[in-house]
Formats: sequence, structure tokens, C-alpha cells
Amino acid sequence: MGGFVNRLLRVAPGEWPKLAQFGLLGFLLQMGLGIGFSAGDAAFLAHAGADRLALIFMMTPAIMLIYTAAFSYLMVRFSIDRVIDATIALLVVGGLLSYAVLGLDLPAHWQLPVYIGLKLYLAMWYIALYTQFWNYTDGYFAIQDGKRLFPLLAAATALGMTCGGLIVSQFAGTVSLRGFFLIWAGIAAITFPVALGLRRRWTRIADSEVAQGDESVGRQIGQVVDTFRTSRYTLVLTLILFVTLLMTNLAEFQYSDMFEQGRSEAELASLLGSLYAAANIFNVIICLFVFNRLVGRIGVRNVALIMPLSYFAAFGFLFVTGSFEGALAAFFAYHGILTSIEYNNQNLLFNAVPAETKRPVRTIVEGLAEPLASFIAGGFLLVYAGRTDVRDLSGLGVILGLVLLLVVIMLRQLYPAAMARNMRSMLLDFGKGRGIAPAADTTGATDTDALLEQLRSQDRAVRAEAIALLSAGRDLEALPRILDRASWLSPADRHDVETMIIGWGDTAIPRLVSAMPDRTFRYRGRAMAARALARLSYPLFASRLDALVRAELERAEPRFALAEALEAVPDQTRATRLLARLQRQLIGKGTDFVIELLALGGRLPDFDLLIVSLHSKNPKVRGNAIETIENGVDRATFRLLKGLLDDRPPGIPAGPARLLEMLEDRLASPDPLELVAAAQAIRDLVPPGELGAKLRKALRPDLYPLERADLATLLGLPGAGARTMVDKIDAIAAFPDFAAASIDVQARLAIKLRDRPSDQDVRAVDVDGVTLWLSNAYARDLACRNVDLALAMYRASDDRAYAA
Repeated sequence: MGGFVNRLLRVAPGEWPKLAQFGLLGFLLQMGLGIGFSAGDAAFLAHAGADRLALIFMMTPAIMLIYTAAFSYLMVRFSIDRVIDATIALLVVGGLLSYAVLGLDLPAHWQLPVYIGLKLYLAMWYIALYTQFWNYTDGYFAIQDGKRLFPLLAAATALGMTCGGLIVSQFAGTVSLRGFFLIWAGIAAITFPVALGLRRRWTRIADSEVAQGDESVGRQIGQVVDTFRTSRYTLVLTLILFVTLLMTNLAEFQYSDMFEQGRSEAELASLLGSLYAAANIFNVIICLFVFNRLVGRIGVRNVALIMPLSYFAAFGFLFVTGSFEGALAAFFAYHGILTSIEYNNQNLLFNAVPAETKRPVRTIVEGLAEPLASFIAGGFLLVYAGRTDVRDLSGLGVILGLVLLLVVIMLRQLYPAAMARNMRSMLLDFGKGRGIAPAADTTGATDTDALLEQLRSQDRAVRAEAIALLSAGRDLEALPRILDRASWLSPADRHDVETMIIGWGDTAIPRLVSAMPDRTFRYRGRAMAARALARLSYPLFASRLDALVRAELERAEPRFALAEALEAVPDQTRATRLLARLQRQLIGKGTDFVIELLALGGRLPDFDLLIVSLHSKNPKVRGNAIETIENGVDRATFRLLKGLLDDRPPGIPAGPARLLEMLEDRLASPDPLELVAAAQAIRDLVPPGELGAKLRKALRPDLYPLERADLATLLGLPGAGARTMVDKIDAIAAFPDFAAASIDVQARLAIKLRDRPSDQDVRAVDVDGVTLWLSNAYARDLACRNVDLALAMYRASDDRAYAA
């Protein structure tokens, strides 16, 4: 049953405790607000009337200006934790003061100011509690987790509003309106220990991998100003929130005017309580079962279209009918669609606002820009509401709906680039290649096979000279060997080789086309071929892109299955361990290759930036990268990619017979190491008498010498060596400074093991009781050309916490 609920709500088992605590916080905050809003709105309409709403709309910006200035200062001066504490304390005090003031026997001329003040108080908390809860919650979830879990938290807040509305609806005849504010104060008091326990248990996620020190209020204000000046996305998002609130105020004015007609204070409280409860039951259903699937199906950008279309439809219905049902449609567009879909989607849209100013920008936008819309709406209604009827105002709503739709369409176009910019700002900049070496004197040039050997040199100048001579030689037949050898070069050398190939022109295209999908090449070599082809003939590259991407992604599932089956073997051997690890590394390399292809095809932004972000340990950085990918590729491709990027829950491993079948399939692999590891795993798992028959399909004429030698060792043929490449790699991986390197790099080191020391700077490597020797100079040179080895060696030599 638990598994069914997890799948239905898309929650991982370990996420429930965190989700429950944040959900309880949102539930309590919104239940109190629901009680206060239902009771306060009824009191305002009964004592002040709907025609005073225009004044409320105009006065709201002044209240929010004070709130925004105070809380923006507090968020910069202190932490958001302290701001939450102050908010809860103010809710308690405000509830008690409201209870006291509404119970006073005030003169008649004080009645109207008191109820206007009450309505302004409620309007402030309606905006403030929403902003603060989501600002606070956003710090604990990455965007990809937020897309799954924020709707559930929104459901908890909607359930809180529902309970608050039902409490007022059910007890409006027995509890005085002022008594409901006392209940609100009590609920706020209960909320404080919940907030305290939450931050003690869970750790906030940093917005960036770049350390940020304390900044002054003035500096942050300057950054916010710069954000509005340089980020078109932020400006358009602000405009959307502005127009949405104009329409929201217009909708509230129209339905309030219709609801108050012919109803007493208690009847209004009962009606509004019932409507708030019904709207929030709808919100709970949408948040629990619809929103996360909707945003997963059509994406954040397309979900943004729902609100303008909903308001357009509601105002259109009210314009045509002018009825109570039309008012209900406007009410549910506001308290239903806006709350359950638009507000949830805004939480995701704010992730594309520059990360360094996202929170202050959101506080200012929701605390000032939205109330400014209230001021404009209020001024308009104060002047024109008495001169127009309900249909004229509804016609204006229809026009604003069309304007909002056009602005949202503009936002859809800006969103992917804004996410990419955000991702870039979260990481350090990357250097470029050093460029092709100057042309060398070709006098006495040697043949291509010799030049390829020079690419192995540890001397950078020798490698540069070899590349220059290869460029001058234009030996197209050697291009496959060049790509293979270049895959072990440094990034700068690979850049030079790519420049060389591009310089050969169209004559290189046929061989590049054949190299891209060829699995006998390492992924680095295939990526070099893809980059060169995209430069030489982009239409040809684009015509092969989709088929190549899909073939590479579909290759991942068999690798997953084999890795899980090997990991489930009760008695692990070095071959089963290594082959399982190799499968997972191949999945990762294949995924990186696909992302690079998509970036070359113009569907994704900067590849290097994306890859670094995807491999980041910061969930927010990684989540933003996944969001960028989702908005750049079609849904089918993203679903395949998402399955590789997300942590995959363990499946049911294959049985022994199926495992052997999968291992035998790997005997046909073009990857020498995969073939040898599969053969050795078979040797470890089957009776000796069956080994020869099992390994027969591995024997083919195109085997490398290394593969032939290791198969001879496994079969126990006369004259064969005692150790395989798998044995040597296992010994290499036992060294702390090599353990975290990729298997490719470990294999490269294993190939360089010698029976005797080659120089004085060597290390002894024990392989099953036999001492072999590895040159430390070679290991350092290999680290210069392979960042994963460099990082592994650095982390092993540096015991500081951040180095790990």
C-alpha cells in the first residue's frame, strides 16, 4: 500500500519526514489565515460594503511598502529563520489585538476605519505569508524535487485554508467574529515549535557553489536594481504578476459586490466560509494529483498559459451572463486556479530569476509591484465603478486576459535562456583551449604511424609538433586512428586536433559521419567527430542527431540491468565488481555524450556548463541543469534522459541464468575491457567444465592482442600469463589516489605496469602476490590529461573537508 501511495504522489520513501514537517508548517499558517480571511471578509462586507474595496486596493501599497521595507531589511540583516520567527510572533500579537479591538465599544465614526484597517491587515498577511513560506521552503528543495513535492506542500496549505474556512462556516452562528481572531492567535502559537523543529532537523541547500559572504543592505538593493536592468526575464515575470493582480482585484470587486447583496453578516460569513472551503478542496485535489503531472507533461512554460486562459474564460462568462454563476466563476478562477496552479507554477518560474538576487527580487515584486497593481485597480474602480455596470468591467477583464496571454507567451521564449544564465552564474567560469600550434617546418616529416606515437609523448611540445605535422600531412585514411589516439590527450590537445580536422575541409566528412555512431571508438573520440562534423556540415549532423541520440539512450537500459544483476551476486568477485562499475560509468559517459550532441544541435546551451552542473553535489545547481534540459528537448527524449539523470531505485535483479545470458552478450562488445571483464565474470560464475563453451563466442579475428592474451589466461592455455587486465585494474584501484578515477584511466595505468622499475620514481603494485612497477611520472602526466584522475589524486593528498 505504501508503495502505491509513493508512486501515486511521486514521493520517494525517505522524503516523507521532510515533506510532513514542511506540510505541517504550511497547513498551520494557512489554516489560521483561512479563519481570519473568512471572518474578516464577512465583517468588512457587512460593516463597510463592497464599494469600499476600491479604497482597500489603493491603500494596500502603502501597507505593503512598510512591510516590504521592514522584512527586506530583516532578511538581509538577519536570516530568513529569524524572519519566520518574527512573522509567527506578529501573528500571535495581531490576533490578540484584533480580538481586543473588535470587542471595544467604539463610537460610530470609528467603525469604518477599524474595518478598513482589518481588511488591510488581512491583505498584508495574504501576500506576506505566501511569500515567506515559499521563500523559506525553496531554500530546502532543488527545482526538480520542487516540481514533484511543492504541489504536495501546496495541497497542505490548501487543506489548511479549507479547514479554516470550514471552521468559520460551521461556527459562524455560535462564535463571534472577534472570537475567530483569538483562534487564529492560538494556531500561530502552535506553529512556532513546528518551525523551530524543522530547521533543527533539515539543512538548507545553498543557492550556488560559489561562496557568498555577508552583504550590506545597500549592496543587495543595488544588485536587485541591476537584475531588473539586465534580466528581461525578470521584467517580464514582474509584468505577468502585475497584470495578474490587476485582474484578481477586478474579479474580487465583482464577486464581492454580488455576494453582499441581500445577506447579513452571519450569512456572508457562512457563504464565504463554504466557498473558501470548496475552492480549497479543489486546490487539494489539483495539488495532490494534477499539478505535478501537468507540469511534468507540458512543462513550466506551458502551465503558465492556464491562468490567462482561465481569467479570460471567467470574465467572458461574466460579461455574457452578468449572473451570480458568473461571479462564482470569477471567485474560483481567483481562489482555485490562481492558488492551486498559478502560484505553484510561479514558485518554479522564480527559479529562472538570477540566483544571487532571487529572494530579495521576489520580496520586492510580491511586496511592492503587486500592491502597485492593487493601487491602480483601486483608483480605476474608485473613479469608474459607479459609472459602469458589471458587463463593462467584465469586458475590461476580457481585454486584460488577452494582454496577459501575450505577455506569458513572451515569457515562454525567455525562460530557457534565463535558466541557462542562472546555471552559468552558479558555477565558476571555464577556460578555453590554447589553440592550434604554429605551423612547423615539414622538412624531414616522418610517417603517420610514427606521428601517432608522438601523441603519446609526455612532452607537450612534441605533441604539438606531431599535431602540426599531421595537419600538414592530411592523411584522411588515418583519421580513425587519430580520433582514437586523441581521446587520451588533454582538452587543449584535443581542441587542436579538432581544429586540424576542420581545416581538412569537406573531405573529412565521410569518415566523421561513420565515426560518430561507431562504438569501437571511445566516447571522447566520437564527441570529437561530432563537433568537427557540426562545424563542417551542420545540416548533415542535424539529420543524424535524433537517431544517434535515441540509439545511445536506449543502450542504457541493458547496462542498468546487467549492473543490478552483478551487484546482486551473493559472492562478489573482482570481475563482477569491476564490470558492474564499468556499466554504470558507461551509462554516465553515454548520457554526457547525448547531452553534448543535443548542445551541438542547438537544443541545449553550453555543454561544459551543463555537465559540470549535472555532476554538482549542490542539488539546486543540478536541479537547474535538469530543468534547462527539460525545456530544450522533446518529451520522449527527456523521459529517457530523466531516467538516467535521476537516482534509480533498485529493481528486481535477474536470476543466474539471465545473468549468464547478459554476460555472454557482452562477449561481442567492441570495448576490450568490457569483453575481458565479462569473460572473467563468466569464469567466476560457471563450473570449469563449461567455461570453454561459454567463451567460444568471444574468439573472433578482430581481437586486440590484450584481449587475446587475457582470454588465453582465463582458459588456462599453455604459455598464457597468470594475470588479466581485470586483476591489474583491481590492484591499481586499491591505491587511495587512484581509487576514485574512472575505470578507463585505471586501465591505462594498469597497461603501464612493468616487471622491473623503469626509473627511480616508481611505486610497487601488488597483483596477487606478484610485484609490478608503475612510473609515478607517467601517472602524473596522465592526470594532466584526465581531470578525474587529477581530482582523485588531489583529494587523496588533501585531508581538508572541502577537498572531498
